[in-house]
Amino acid sequence: MTQQPPTADELLRAVTDTFDTPPGEDDSLIAWGLDSITLMRIAGGWRRQGVRVGFAELAKEPTLRAWRTLLQAHIPAVGAPDPEPTRPAPAPGTAPGTAPRTAPGEPFPLAVMQHAYWIGRGDETALGSVAAHLYVEFDGPGLDPGRLDTAVRALADRHAMLRARFTDDGRQEILPALTRPATTVHDLRGLDDKAAAVRLEELRQTLSHARLDIEAGEVFAVHLSLLPDGRARLHVDVDMLAADALSYRILMSDLAALYETPAAPLPPIRTSYPDYLAERAEVRRLSREQAGEWWRRRVPDLPSAPDLPLVPEGERADPTRVTRRHHWLPPGEKHRLTARAHRHGLTPAMAVATAFAETLAAFGGRQRFLLNVPMFDRRGSHPDVDLLVGDFTSSVLLDVDLTGDAPFTTHARRLQDRMHTDAAHADHSGVEVLRDLSRHRGEQVLAPVVFTSALNLGELFDTGVRRCFGEPVWIVSQGPQVLLDAQVTEVDGGLLLNWDVREDAFPPGLVDAMFAAFHGLVTRLGTDDTVWERPVPELLPPDQRAVRAAVNATDGPRARRLLHEAFFTRAAEHPGAPALLWGEQGAMTYGELADRALRCAAALVARGVRPGDTVAVALPKGHDQITAVLGVLAAGGAYVPVGVDQPPARRARITATAGFTVALTDGRPFDGADALPVAEACGYAPLAEPVPGEAEQVAYVLFTSGSTGEPKGVEIPHRAAVNTLDDLNERFAVGADDRALALSALDFDLSVYDVFGLLGAGGAVVLVDEDDRREARHWVDLVHAHGVTLLNCVPPLLDMLLLATGPGELAGLRAVLLGGDVVGTDLPARLAERAPGCRFAGLGGTTETAIHSTVCEVTDGRVPTHWRSVPYGTPLRNVRCRVVDGRGRDCPDWVPGELWIGGDGVALGYRRDPARTADRFVERDGTRWYRTGDLARYRPDGSLEFLGRRDHQVKLRGFRIEPGEVEAALARHPAVRRAVAGLTRGPGVQLAAAVTAAPGTAEGELRDWVRQALPPHMVPARIAVAGELPLTANGKLDRRAVRALWEAGAEEPAHRAPGTALETVVARVWADVLGADRVGLDDGFFALGGDSVLATVIVARLREALDTSEVTVRSLFAGLTAGGMAERLAAEEETPGRLEQVAAIHLEIETMSAEEVDSALRDA
Repeated sequence: MTQQPPTADELLRAVTDTFDTPPGEDDSLIAWGLDSITLMRIAGGWRRQGVRVGFAELAKEPTLRAWRTLLQAHIPAVGAPDPEPTRPAPAPGTAPGTAPRTAPGEPFPLAVMQHAYWIGRGDETALGSVAAHLYVEFDGPGLDPGRLDTAVRALADRHAMLRARFTDDGRQEILPALTRPATTVHDLRGLDDKAAAVRLEELRQTLSHARLDIEAGEVFAVHLSLLPDGRARLHVDVDMLAADALSYRILMSDLAALYETPAAPLPPIRTSYPDYLAERAEVRRLSREQAGEWWRRRVPDLPSAPDLPLVPEGERADPTRVTRRHHWLPPGEKHRLTARAHRHGLTPAMAVATAFAETLAAFGGRQRFLLNVPMFDRRGSHPDVDLLVGDFTSSVLLDVDLTGDAPFTTHARRLQDRMHTDAAHADHSGVEVLRDLSRHRGEQVLAPVVFTSALNLGELFDTGVRRCFGEPVWIVSQGPQVLLDAQVTEVDGGLLLNWDVREDAFPPGLVDAMFAAFHGLVTRLGTDDTVWERPVPELLPPDQRAVRAAVNATDGPRARRLLHEAFFTRAAEHPGAPALLWGEQGAMTYGELADRALRCAAALVARGVRPGDTVAVALPKGHDQITAVLGVLAAGGAYVPVGVDQPPARRARITATAGFTVALTDGRPFDGADALPVAEACGYAPLAEPVPGEAEQVAYVLFTSGSTGEPKGVEIPHRAAVNTLDDLNERFAVGADDRALALSALDFDLSVYDVFGLLGAGGAVVLVDEDDRREARHWVDLVHAHGVTLLNCVPPLLDMLLLATGPGELAGLRAVLLGGDVVGTDLPARLAERAPGCRFAGLGGTTETAIHSTVCEVTDGRVPTHWRSVPYGTPLRNVRCRVVDGRGRDCPDWVPGELWIGGDGVALGYRRDPARTADRFVERDGTRWYRTGDLARYRPDGSLEFLGRRDHQVKLRGFRIEPGEVEAALARHPAVRRAVAGLTRGPGVQLAAAVTAAPGTAEGELRDWVRQALPPHMVPARIAVAGELPLTANGKLDRRAVRALWEAGAEEPAHRAPGTALETVVARVWADVLGADRVGLDDGFFALGGDSVLATVIVARLREALDTSEVTVRSLFAGLTAGGMAERLAAEEETPGRLEQVAAIHLEIETMSAEEVDSALRDA
């Protein structure tokens, strides 16, 4: 008789019967409480009844009406063939419709997730050296050790996977019995309470971070601590290779039953884990292929993991230590959260997942990233599958995209839709997608941030477990290649939020701040309706906000004077004091300089210059240049420096934008303006006094390079420049006895301090001739001749000066101010050697914020080891700073973001460019800010760390790379003074670097150094070693010239062929397995398309070829090149030289025909 298929109404009745009141036909079932796990169960149940409706189809439109239409289209007709894929014929003794049973003791393959766990246990893998395991402590009534031991043995008899053994070739087998004691007892009853507590803590630290001996069949451990008060603590550790988190619940429930009522039989389990794997492999074959193809199309566009701040691997005290943070929402808060989620069409799990994602975005500085989401996926056809213990998990790589300033609900719904779509293709698991990504990007890709939801799976431990063993007082899980695992589960009617974290991988305080922000957001979602309808605000912890407020409390005196005003006051009071010094004996007094400036001003007024007009200054360095600048300001104008070496085209663009009609020159003509030689101007009768002006008038316009190729004219008012000068002069006690060496060009803003900082304080400016701007030895002569006490320049110029001097040779210097570029950590100590007692300050800022905005002083030349460069430090007087993310929210400590600078130092804007001005200069909360485009981050003490230009960031093979991190790693090499990194151009783009280093420093040595500090994708393929790096006219690093330097030697790296027999065999096996034409000794495993599964295949092939079991996956991952693997095998073999001999024989046999082999065997 033909079986009648179920009707749509019958199938839907099984759904509606779970509700107290039936939903309406068009009601969202998610709003009624269905979640992803329930949807998967429904789809799985219907599939077993012959109706092949997928998870994604149910999730797309979760209403009864839509599902009825869907079911009517998918219910098979009477007599239709079985829609499930054809399965193998049943073996004798097996029930029809089941896969053949795996014989006891017969090895069987690892599931996908098991394989990832197994690979990750190795010491050589990234974020490895850790077992995937779950450890729980229960505190409860006294337990009988003998009875417990009997129950544990019975548990192992019932669940075969508790007797599993995992072999070193990546397979598993079931042992007939336990190979070790079932329980370990710790009798603490003779200790006092304090001693017992110490011993319990020791046990916790040992057991919670153990790696069980899985090759010997140790996949779980049960310890019993007998306590002084008659109670007991039960410690249960299970390796997730043998049992996933849901299986942990099953085995604990069974253990409680076997302990409490050993005579009462448990329901029989008539299937097994290996049989389940065999069945699912066949059933999923077609869907896995389809899902794999779907994911592979998406791989090129997938983002990377969250970019959380991390401690460099070499600096982590204990890289494997995992700690837990937890927060419990009581039942009332859970119910309110659930109700609000359903009202917004969301599952509670996705609401919590979105809160986690928002936290990651806020603390990672990136709005799009991959989240690793485990799935509890038992979809076997046998009714007893739900009783099994094993690893049934799969995973989804969830593409989280929180870009845009959208309300929380909008982001959550988008994430839920993405999750439903991705989960529908989970037959190609997240582990396999990571392998695809690794092949695509040419190196191993990880997804080390995990979100695990166990909602709708019931209480974590049932009442029988708690009655028998007590309350779970300590839970921690670990996983290989996992940094952070966030979990949400149901406990005591409420929600338990857990984070298991590799503690030492993160900077101090970061995880605590993140977790507080996360559970605070989840709590607000349950109590405040408005949170759902607004974008998530900044998640800055209150203590960090207080520190920021303190360092930004910079209000101080505001001198509303003009930039040149202090100079003319000094000139009137001390006309005979030296103002300018040059050469061996050249000098000009304040009175002489003021007279020349007022004559120049008179000439400009006569040429029609009026207050606010711009005037070009196109002169080489020297006293005429200073005269011209002061003359322009005294005439009420704003000076515009135009370098004498400017190309004509750029000079024309500056002229058009600045709008000047007069140019002060050395007698040369100036296209587009009336050229007025300074010598001629000084022939005019001087003005009686400078033309009056206002502090908000433009003092100067400096042109900087624009990203569009058009120079940008930055308009700096008197108010902004004077604010900077007054702070620095007061901070460093600059006065009449000081002499500053003026190295900077006039069109570079550091020159503003050289001129007006010193002349406003009564000091003297020591001038460098245009021809001597690059002659450091001449600078030393000027320092000695004129008693220079102060140096304000970019770091490369100080480096040049230090190279030109010996110890103590700059003893007259009392303060060095560095800005305009990254300040290397080597400079303070080198300066202290040549100028003992000299103050050293690194300053941060931009042309748009009046020279300098922040300061960090280094004392005694001592620099903390963790500094990548001298930090920007803290704001100057009347300056404010922020570090913001892509949504304009303040970034927490350690998190990179864009630096915003506000306060009195901010420019008026860009000359005749209102659109760019509006884009870069913004107003927030009553403060005008300049968006610098610089990347920075706050440290917990409130100091700012400069990380580089945002537009200098590069992306290579899907990885976002901050060149500053590569440069810092190179600069830590003892022989390196300075480093710069970036990408080569043209086809075959590579990461490259150039360094200034001691003679004899080899490129290979530097690359090996970087490999110890950075991941493979951040190791430069090319490192050019030079005595000096090229500089711009302003003394900054010339990145274009540096690129030419490293590209000069960026030809394709030479192929290094195998030499020894062992190297040849290894390389040939690699080539065969990886499908490569040839494999050189230095070719990378992942760059050749390798993954963890292919690594296992290579190991098996090499074991056969070399007739040894000494080849392991660890020997491959230790070097990740064929040459490295061969070297590791040779170094670790028990009989030195044996592998080389076997390899030679193998190669000889390879060249022989079958007949020749047979003949050789007969002869032998």
